[in-house]
Amino acid sequence: MIALPEAATAQTGTIVGTVVEEATGEPLPGVNVVLVGSQKGSSTNVDGTYTIPGVDPGTYDLRASFIGFRAQTRADVQVVDGETTEVDFSLAEGSIGLDELVVVGYGEQQRQELTTSVSSISEEAIADRALTNPAEALQGTVPGLVVTQNSGSPGQGFSVRIRGIASTGSNEPLYVVDGLPLPDRPEYLNPNDIESIDVIKDAAGAAIYGTQGSNGVILITTKKGTSGETRVNFNAQYGVSEAPRQIDMLEAAEYATLRNESAINANRTPVYPNPASLRGQSTNWQDQIFQTGAFQKYTLGVSGGGDGFNFRVSGDFTDETGIVKTSDYRQINFRLNTEYTPESGLFTVGENLSIGRDFRNVVPENDDVNNFMISTLQFSPTEPVRDPDLNTTDNYTFSQFGNNALNPVAVLDFNNSEDRSTRLAGNVFADIMPIEGLSLKSDVGVDLRYGDNYSFTPTYSVSPEFSNLTNSVSRYSDRRSSLIWSNTATYSRIFGTKHDLTVLGGTSAEWNTYEFISANTTGLPNDDPSLRYLQQGSASQGATGDLDRSRLVSYFGRVNYGYDSRYLATVVARYDGSSRFGENNRFGFFPSFSLAWRVSEEAFMESVEFVDDLKLRGGYGINGNDAIGDFLFLTGIEGFRNYITGTNNTVFPGATVAGSGNPDLKWEESRQTTAGIDASLFDSRLTATADFFVKNTKDLLLNVQQLSTSGAQRFGQVQNAGEVQNIGFEFSLGWADNLFDGDLTYEINGNIAQASNEVKSLGATSDIEGGAYRQGLITRTVPGVPIGSYYGHVTDGIFQTQEEVDDAAFQDAGTAPGDIRFRDLNDDGVINDADRTFLGNPFPDFTYGLNGSVAFRGFDFSFFLQGVQGNELFAAYEYYTLGSGIFNLEEDALNRWTGPGTSNDVPRLTVSDPNQNTRISDRYVRDGSYLRLKNVTLGYTVPQRLFESIGADVRKARIFVGGQNLLTFTGYNGLDPEIGERGGVLDRGIDRGVYPQARTYTVGIDFRF
Repeated sequence: MIALPEAATAQTGTIVGTVVEEATGEPLPGVNVVLVGSQKGSSTNVDGTYTIPGVDPGTYDLRASFIGFRAQTRADVQVVDGETTEVDFSLAEGSIGLDELVVVGYGEQQRQELTTSVSSISEEAIADRALTNPAEALQGTVPGLVVTQNSGSPGQGFSVRIRGIASTGSNEPLYVVDGLPLPDRPEYLNPNDIESIDVIKDAAGAAIYGTQGSNGVILITTKKGTSGETRVNFNAQYGVSEAPRQIDMLEAAEYATLRNESAINANRTPVYPNPASLRGQSTNWQDQIFQTGAFQKYTLGVSGGGDGFNFRVSGDFTDETGIVKTSDYRQINFRLNTEYTPESGLFTVGENLSIGRDFRNVVPENDDVNNFMISTLQFSPTEPVRDPDLNTTDNYTFSQFGNNALNPVAVLDFNNSEDRSTRLAGNVFADIMPIEGLSLKSDVGVDLRYGDNYSFTPTYSVSPEFSNLTNSVSRYSDRRSSLIWSNTATYSRIFGTKHDLTVLGGTSAEWNTYEFISANTTGLPNDDPSLRYLQQGSASQGATGDLDRSRLVSYFGRVNYGYDSRYLATVVARYDGSSRFGENNRFGFFPSFSLAWRVSEEAFMESVEFVDDLKLRGGYGINGNDAIGDFLFLTGIEGFRNYITGTNNTVFPGATVAGSGNPDLKWEESRQTTAGIDASLFDSRLTATADFFVKNTKDLLLNVQQLSTSGAQRFGQVQNAGEVQNIGFEFSLGWADNLFDGDLTYEINGNIAQASNEVKSLGATSDIEGGAYRQGLITRTVPGVPIGSYYGHVTDGIFQTQEEVDDAAFQDAGTAPGDIRFRDLNDDGVINDADRTFLGNPFPDFTYGLNGSVAFRGFDFSFFLQGVQGNELFAAYEYYTLGSGIFNLEEDALNRWTGPGTSNDVPRLTVSDPNQNTRISDRYVRDGSYLRLKNVTLGYTVPQRLFESIGADVRKARIFVGGQNLLTFTGYNGLDPEIGERGGVLDRGIDRGVYPQARTYTVGIDFRF
């Protein structure tokens, strides 16, 4: 710090300086430099310099902060009357610390001033990973946030859950991109365009979003341009991928032997005359459907500005070929962000606009019967893929014994299904600052999405069970549109030197529309691709469509108060009105408050030098949830219900009641209490955060069955009739430091979280069942257990002798030695549905993550581990692979029961299965715990002096190699232990033969000019 004489100041001084990037020495424009505890500050210009004039003489702490860099504070800066004090900063890239700016609802706050639970992810944590979806960046990095990939199919979505599951309906958090609330996930967004992600986890922080915030809020800020030279960033990645594992299935000779045995045990004729002759002739069907995938992604960004105008424009292209044949995904995005602020600083106008288009070839993975993976596991290894002697389509082989197993290669070959979508999302805003401390902002946002599914089924004939004699084509198109207009007024002022007050007030209005049309036809002239259109069909199979509209109007306010940077308080209130509810309960009020005490600012902490920041906080808030269908408060009418009357049995078009309306329908309401602690120690090298929460959700929106006399029995009535509780804790710990005079820097961060879930009440609603599969419904939800718990019979070993069968409760007339013994839980001497009980649930005991990085003289290395512990999975695919022996079997079937004492785990094989050994039971419940190495990256940044020596204007050049999902440690035998949801929370953790996540190896370059 250098004091320079100044010629013309009176009673004040000036602070000037330069801010550069530590790694390159390049100036950093747009950095906020402020006097800690005041509103006085400035931003750096194109050459990284700043000036803060008119500073009263005294001693100050000066802080420089910029998103994506570690903030730096210069303590005891002396300002002398009539002099200029020079203070320079050198900022290092890093994760967001306690003193950085954090995005909150309709504004920003310094992290040290937060009174609520907010976790943040910086640009650095996202860069250089092979990501196609923003949700991937969240997985394992935020305690209390569980991200599960529902399928490894390219372009497939994720389920994101914050602090457990609070509803039997929607549990999706609200996404806000650059201030624009979105009705669904921002899967259109290129992760390379993201500057930071902030996750609001508690109700006190999310209350500003009222009805939309009950499941938490994820705020995404995209990269903006800065004044100065135009800068160009180019990133390219290429990778190859493979299936990480296979399920060990029987080879041909083994299968033929066991297939004969299963027939003999059912008193039927063996089907293979000489199993031994099949040795060495086996077909591994998993080898036939898996392939080496490929991944490539290119991103180009250009940014700059001058004279108050800043811009950033970017584009990216992603092309991914899946590890399963015929599956692929392509995406192209363009983004434009601009801002203009005149020299007077009186106002700022700008826009954030993104448009994207994607294409996805879909493989059949959701159908319980025609699922490609089930076909792969079922089909006989004795058959080749094709047999030239067969008179079938493309000579495909088929099951010789009529067991409905389908040739999986043919299943994929005959599949022609493509999803296409276009999405335009963005907002324009104007922010006026008429007087110091007052901001008036108006923001208009729009989100338009056009979706289209095309499906064509050709003619083929492989077997009587696997044929389609009439080709068909179907189209499904939908359109979603949202218009959001919000207006806010924010006033900030420091009274005296200790009272810091910020008041926010605002309104918003939202219009949402969804409509679709669907049509299909059959009898096209042939299978030529040029004829695969609806008009080419000779027999229309009908068309349908629908339209839904909803409206939301809101009034909200927030007051932030801080006393002497020690005692902090936040009060929020929001009043929402939704068209989804009847007039009796159309409006809801959602308040919250939160308090924080910065213990580190107390006088008694001055001698504790290793504590930089220590804060205790707590809060309570109420949020709502209106994520239900439209017009459910009205009694609906369903058409196409014809009726017959008269002596001639004449058919007349008719309609029937489609559910009973409920004018008293109201919001689901979540009440959450949170207590937490934030700490920064040892010159901010050690950071820690801990939270404990209790979240009670009442008035669940449930469909209640109606009496048959009501005329609405088929659809029931949606009522507020339940309560769910989630209780949990979250903890994160991080350490960052440097050695050898800064030549080596390293950072390591870990987190762990636990959330227990319990249904407290379902009101008058009967038990809720879900998870349909071949043998019935797998999950049941009742008071006293978690949502979507597995429900079925309890096994008790294998009957070894007929005497044991006779002494046990009656199971079936055909029960014999070698069958599974099921427990008679009600002791009535008969095994039936009354003997079912809860077998487990998909909720983990805890989730955790660990990531670290180290950099030394241009080299950098990073890793990321993610884990889940204590959850159960339901291996439904084993209905086939450990079934009766009709289909191919897992190798574990070699340990089957063949006589007394041979097995007490795997039952005998019999194609008739008279004992129903395959019924839903704990036989299929597995430990789903796993630890996965999600990402590893090794990079090298070319020294800038090499480019300077040849006159090349290159700011940064980095090459890197990496891998995703390289290792998975688990005891689960399925293809992938990460099993998500299918259609909602009542169908979680059920493995029907999942498309596994790929193991990927990548190489990439990153140039900045």
